Amino acid sequence: MKKKAIYAYAVLLLIVIPSHAFSLRFLDYLTPFYLVAAPLVLGKRVNIYLSGRQIALAVIVSAVILLPFLVFFSATKNFVPPGPVALAVQLFGVSFPEEIFFRGFLQDTLGNNYKGVIVTSLLFAAAHLPAFVFSGDPSAPLTFFPSLVMGFLYLRTSNVIPSTIFHFLANVVYLGSL
Repeated sequence: MKKKAIYAYAVLLLIVIPSHAFSLRFLDYLTPFYLVAAPLVLGKRVNIYLSGRQIALAVIVSAVILLPFLVFFSATKNFVPPGPVALAVQLFGVSFPEEIFFRGFLQDTLGNNYKGVIVTSLLFAAAHLPAFVFSGDPSAPLTFFPSLVMGFLYLRTSNVIPSTIFHFLANVVYLGSL
């Protein structure tokens, strides 16, 4: 299954790189579908379930990590929360599909341990590098650090919901701070 996971990641890069290199925005719509479909097609069961305790953990971790970031950046810029459509896109088109693929599929397949968290976070950041290379997005390489948090949440819970909550809130804080 590890070999299949690496192939699935390579296919993801074949979608993401042309999307950024040639501004093929239709691929941006394909990406979330691929992120969800790849584990299903490869027969990997992804752990998705609601747990009050795990949701509380995600909210607490998010507050501890993201509130200082928000306070620091709001000193120089006003935080403007994204609108409802942008929030829905961030949750259902970005955070949830990426967590299904990177944590529920890759991290679980490569090893839901410290090494798996680091390797998956490196792969996550590498998948965001085309945004830096082709669009000049300086935050793209920095996705490694929140990915570590998402990876540790998955390591602790073996459930993509807590990492999705953190991912979503981190994206909202980032977008609102631009």
